[in-house]
This record gives sequence, C-alpha cells and structure tokens, in this order.
Amino acid sequence: MKRRPLVFYGWYIVGVALVAQFVAVGTQTFASTVFLKPMTDDLGWSRAEFSAVQTVSTVVMGVVGFVVGALIDRRGPRLLMLIGGLVCGAALIATSQVNDLWQFYLARGVAQTVGAAMLGSLVVNVTISKWFIARRGMAVAVASAGVSLGGVLMTPALSFVVDHWGWRDAWMALGVMVWGLIVPSSYIIRRAPEDYGLHPDGLTPEQAQRLSASRHKLSSASEVQWTRPEAIRTKTIWLIILAYGIANTGIGALLLHLVPFLTDHGWTRSQAAFIYSIQAWVALLSKPVWGVLMDRFHPRYLSAFGFVVAAIGVLAILAAARSGAELPMVLAMALWGLGIGGAIPLQETVWANYFGRQNLGKIRAVAMPFSIIFGAGGPLLAGALYDSSGSYTIAFLLMSSFWIIGFVLILLARPPLHPTRVVGRGVKDVEPFPAPAPSTGT
Repeated sequence: MKRRPLVFYGWYIVGVALVAQFVAVGTQTFASTVFLKPMTDDLGWSRAEFSAVQTVSTVVMGVVGFVVGALIDRRGPRLLMLIGGLVCGAALIATSQVNDLWQFYLARGVAQTVGAAMLGSLVVNVTISKWFIARRGMAVAVASAGVSLGGVLMTPALSFVVDHWGWRDAWMALGVMVWGLIVPSSYIIRRAPEDYGLHPDGLTPEQAQRLSASRHKLSSASEVQWTRPEAIRTKTIWLIILAYGIANTGIGALLLHLVPFLTDHGWTRSQAAFIYSIQAWVALLSKPVWGVLMDRFHPRYLSAFGFVVAAIGVLAILAAARSGAELPMVLAMALWGLGIGGAIPLQETVWANYFGRQNLGKIRAVAMPFSIIFGAGGPLLAGALYDSSGSYTIAFLLMSSFWIIGFVLILLARPPLHPTRVVGRGVKDVEPFPAPAPSTGT
C-alpha cells in the first residue's frame, strides 16, 4: 500500500500559481502605475495615450484567453506557462527600448499580454480548481495572494529603480525577473490530480463523500459538471459575466491611475508608492480571511459585500485627497484594499462551484471576449476624463458606481440547476459526470 504524502501535491500547484499571478498581474497592472509619469514626461505622450496600452492589452487578453481556456482542459498548463514566461520576459525587455507609441503598443500591449495570458490567472486558477473542490476557496485565495504581492513588492521596488536608474533599466530588470521565476515554476505545475493517480483535495472518494455529507461542501461525488453549450444556455453565466465585468472595470483603472492621482495631490513618487502599497498589503493579508469565509459562506454574498466595500473605499480616497493628510489616505487605501482583496478568489470560486471543473477552462473562456468590453474601457476612460477635466474626480466616482451595479447583478446570479436534474417540476438524482480523464498533457 502506498503511503500518502505528507503534503498534497495540489499545494505545490498553489505555490506555483501564487508566483505566476505575482508575475502576470504585477507586470501587467502594478508596474504600469509606476511608469506612467516618467514615460509620458520623457516621451511626450498624454496620459490617455499611455493608458490606451491597457485597452490594447485587454483586447489581446480576451482573444488569446478564449484559445487558452480550451488548451488548459485538453493539454494542461505546463507548456503554456513555459512559453508564456519566455515571451513575457522578452517583451518587457523590448519595452525598455521603445521610443514611439506604436512600439509601446506592440511590445507591451500585444507581445507581453500574450505571454501573461499563457501563464496568468485564467491558466493557474482553472488548474487549481481541478486539484481542489472542498478546499477550493482557501486554495484559490492563497494563490491569489500573488496578485497583492505585486502591489506590495513590485510597485515600491520599481519606483526605486526608476528613481535611481531610469525607466528603461527598470523594464529590462523586470523582464529578467520574469524568466528567473516562471521558467523553473513551469516544471512543477500539472493538469489534474487524476493524471497521477490522485484525487482532488488529497482525499479518497469515500473521504470526500463523507466530508460533503457532514459539512455540506462540494466534493468529487457531489459536484455537477457542465459542458460549455449547457452553461451558455443559462441566465446565470451572463449575470456572472456582467457582474464581475462591470465591477472589475474600476480595478484596472484605479490601479493604473492611483500613483499619478496621489502625486497630483502633492505626494512625491516614493510617498505615493508607499501609500499605494497599503491597499496591496491589506488585500494580501485579507486573502486567508476571504479563503476561510469562502469555505463557510456562499461566494455570491461575499462578492456582493466586497463590491460595496470597494465602492465606499473609492469615495473615501477622494475625500482623503481633499484633506491632503496622509493618515486618512492610508485608511482609505486600506478600506479599498479590503474590498478588492477577495475579487479574484471569489470570482474563480463562483465559476468553479457553479459549473464544475471538467470543462472549466472552456466555460471560463466564454467570458474573455466580454472582458474586452469592460476591461478595455476602464483605464482609457479614466485617462481621457483626466485629460479633459484636469482631475480624476469624475472618473473615480464613475468607477465607484460600477461596483454598486456589480453588487446588484451578483445577487441576481443564483446557482443554475443542471438540465439533467430537472424532470418536470421535480428533481431527480443523477450520477455526476466523471472526473477529468487522464491526459498525455501536463
């Protein structure tokens, strides 16, 4: 009889996912806010022109993500992550040499985004959801701490490098760092536990069934597996797409423009980077709390709560800026960080809990084109509103209202009932679809 390992291999997957999201989201989002002012001042671009690269990036991410989603289910994440890391690092180094906007859009908006899409949140969170069911909330929450680490570590570090060596050297250092972290990590990640004779959560089917019965948790025995055609015929999937799409529009806009917003109100770039990092610290430290809550309460209600907190946090940031005092701004940033801290793990948990893990990559990919519509407009809209009014006030108020809309929509997104379970007005018990079949991919 084989001895069970002391550490379930799925937790190594979680560790790799943390690193991957630190790299993907950190280089895509947290880095941009540091480079906005020095690059626009040096190259003579407007903030709207610089922000437009985020729009290009979102469009590319949506297109590539639709393809990547299907590849995760079929071939696994390892090769995707390796290629993505190589492409992402090379694109960041190329960004250090740009002089014209078209070069910036090509290197940063297209090439780097393709790399990030192959190693980022979609790839690793779908993979985690295949390795965990009962402990999915905590696993996704721990992995998403990598997103917050990007703000905690990357923003102040890049600010230091930009201040001492310039923005070009900072981009180059970022590219080398990506290679150093992602290439070795890609050899650890695996597609699904069944490929290696394991079961989700490290539990036997009997243990999982007992856990499901005793704690009312999903398990491999109780989880219903949806196909993509079945999922897109439900009202729920479109409510989820709209809720998170509209609400998360504000995240990209604020993460890009917060440091310029702070420096516009009198703080130095180093002070702004420190204040900015507060929201990332709170988001990071709140991840285990969100994980515990997700394993006990419905993620739909937790998402609604997070949306309201984020909306209030943005209003508090605007009020604190008027005062010009550092302590109110730190507290406002902390409140906003708490609100957005659960955004990624809650969203990923809702997708997996609602539609199962067998075809999760394909189903998640349905949302990618719609992410273009919502995500592309946020940073560009905020930059355009600043350029036209000379202030971020209108833009930030608009972003706050998006979270309120998301609050309403996510409460309407009740879990769907699988069509095989509906018989007239009653419900019949059916065996769930089998777990993901073994694959030659890794």
